[in-house]
Amino acid sequence: MKHSAEEVIEDLLKTTKLNFHRGSDDSFLYSRIPFGIPALDQLTGGGIPKKRMTILYGPTNVGKSYLASQIVVNAQKAGGTAAWIDTELSWDSDWYKKCGVDVDNTLVSQPINGEEAMDMVRELMQMGIDVIILDSIAGLVPTAVVEEEFSYNPMAWQARFVNSALPKILPNLKKGSALVAINQVRSSIGPVALDNMPGGLAQSFFAHFLLQVRRKGWIEDKDKAKVGFDMEIRLRKTKVGGENWDSAVVPFRVEGGIDVLESFIREGIDKKVITQAGAWYTYNGEKAMGLNGIKALFKDTEGLFDKLKEEVTV
Repeated sequence: MKHSAEEVIEDLLKTTKLNFHRGSDDSFLYSRIPFGIPALDQLTGGGIPKKRMTILYGPTNVGKSYLASQIVVNAQKAGGTAAWIDTELSWDSDWYKKCGVDVDNTLVSQPINGEEAMDMVRELMQMGIDVIILDSIAGLVPTAVVEEEFSYNPMAWQARFVNSALPKILPNLKKGSALVAINQVRSSIGPVALDNMPGGLAQSFFAHFLLQVRRKGWIEDKDKAKVGFDMEIRLRKTKVGGENWDSAVVPFRVEGGIDVLESFIREGIDKKVITQAGAWYTYNGEKAMGLNGIKALFKDTEGLFDKLKEEVTV
């Protein structure tokens, strides 16, 4: 007797050991944690996805940890929980407090080996912590290497460890956590220098979001002193929407992180909300000279910046 497609589906759904669900089941839905910066939220389709793994990678000193901190900030603003696994022993409460992180309500751990770090990540996932920052994959060192002599350096030890650990922890993402792993880059050995991430290829296979961070150009003050740089974030891989292989550029200032006001001004110019003619900027019938002038206008005029945010994020 021939069965209809619906009858076959219903029979399979009733077979609990197979653990099938309809593709429209709510268990497959996921939310996002926004960056709060229009260009970045547009690039990523609304922010970092929960129930998924995101990797932020790039050279040293380009703002990777700062970006991760802003994910924590926005998760906490929404009433969420956050944890930071610091394998590099680089946690600085004063700096992250300056970045806006509620450090009193952030769980921080500095594991002594890679196994301890991954056990912590798995436990946090099972508890449903909203965002877990692993800083970084490059700092994961398995016990077998930690306990040996300094000269002990077997081939691909870190890649083997990461390749073995990720399949064990990632199924726990179904509990609702967003795992954000930070990594660095190394030059490959050979005739062509390529940027490779410590930890092997497995991480890029397992990641749902792969965001490359790099410095694009310097920001200087009136005395030509370097006070920041343009941070370029490129979406190298996505399984969860966003603008694949596109990039966003945001101004990063050493003393204050991403310049949110300038980011919105740039977005306003791109969307023709703010008009620019030479050194003059015009918005809402008001004119200002120079970038500092238009920024001062938004700071000094009550409600004007809120109006710009509404127009830019439509």
